[in-house]
Amino acid sequence: MIRAWAGGLCLAGLVGAVAAAVPVPESFDPATSRASFEVGLRMAGQVQGRFRQLEGELHPEAGRWRVRVRLDARELDLDGPAWMVRATRSDKFLDVDRHPDIRFESAPFTRGLLRQGGELGGQLRLRGRSRPVSFRIEPATCAQPGRGCDIRVIGRVSRREFGMTAQRLWVRDDVGFDFRVRLRDPVRP
Repeated sequence: MIRAWAGGLCLAGLVGAVAAAVPVPESFDPATSRASFEVGLRMAGQVQGRFRQLEGELHPEAGRWRVRVRLDARELDLDGPAWMVRATRSDKFLDVDRHPDIRFESAPFTRGLLRQGGELGGQLRLRGRSRPVSFRIEPATCAQPGRGCDIRVIGRVSRREFGMTAQRLWVRDDVGFDFRVRLRDPVRP
């Protein structure tokens, strides 16, 4: 009887350890994560902006990970002049009425990329167009990126590749992105 009880306890412990080792999706913490961008004006320097709403998750996939990000283009703040705020939301640029979401889905990667840094490729969907892009994950400044420090991802994309060709005399083609991500603690089943 004691052996059966001890054996059951060991089995329960083993099952619990295996369940704890199975990776689960990890959501971005919206309160501490942020996404900003930078647009160059040909005569007046750089204009900074940020998205007030950033959603995303790290999703486990056959021993690797994939990141999915969603930005609400309607929820952007811009430090530039009022005409630029209107122009950025207009059908000539982000066209937020018809395309309110900006989405990125990465190619699968190993978790070590979050610590060491390196290139992160994937598909960016912007203004109804999907294009391959590459961002750079900066090397982590702590042992647990996303919890002890930000996961910082930077990169540049071409406006022209996403159909934004207006105001080429005033606005430069490339747009810089800067993501600083913190993760929520995973919820285990």
